Amino acid sequence: PSSASRLLVTISSKLSSTTTTTTTTTTTTLFSTTTTTEEKKENEEDDSTTKNMEAAWRWIRKPLLSIGGKGAKTSHGNSLRQLLDAHTCVKVKVNSQNIGTLEEVFETLKELAVETGASKDVELLQIRQSENMIMFGQPGTLNLIQKGEYPPLTKKQQREMEEEEDVDI
Repeated sequence: PSSASRLLVTISSKLSSTTTTTTTTTTTTLFSTTTTTEEKKENEEDDSTTKNMEAAWRWIRKPLLSIGGKGAKTSHGNSLRQLLDAHTCVKVKVNSQNIGTLEEVFETLKELAVETGASKDVELLQIRQSENMIMFGQPGTLNLIQKGEYPPLTKKQQREMEEEEDVDI
């Protein structure tokens, strides 16, 4: 075949794949606009969980533990255990891409912390790839976040709630 006919075949091939993609997208959009009451409730719960997780992330102002390019050592696991004994949540900064994914670093640190006496139920609360950070939590923290019970109220929020209760009485 001539180069002109090969070009025509390539163009028509690209056009048909583009058309297929557009049709699929349109179909997906049509299905996503019709949601049931249960789906709406689940979406609202997901939204509140996301807001609660963001509040927990912001509550922990800075990482309390850093992992360098040489990776996690037993001392890091021990430090994480001690930090989790003192704090509900702990952010860990990973300063190298060479030691694996953040998920792998979480598993390694969790194992090291358990070896030094931490609960085997230490929780992965959140990973932020953009910041190279992992947020660890004591057992049960994820449930507290989902229910909106963590982070705790500030003193100002507590006073405001007490004032509202006084007005209601």
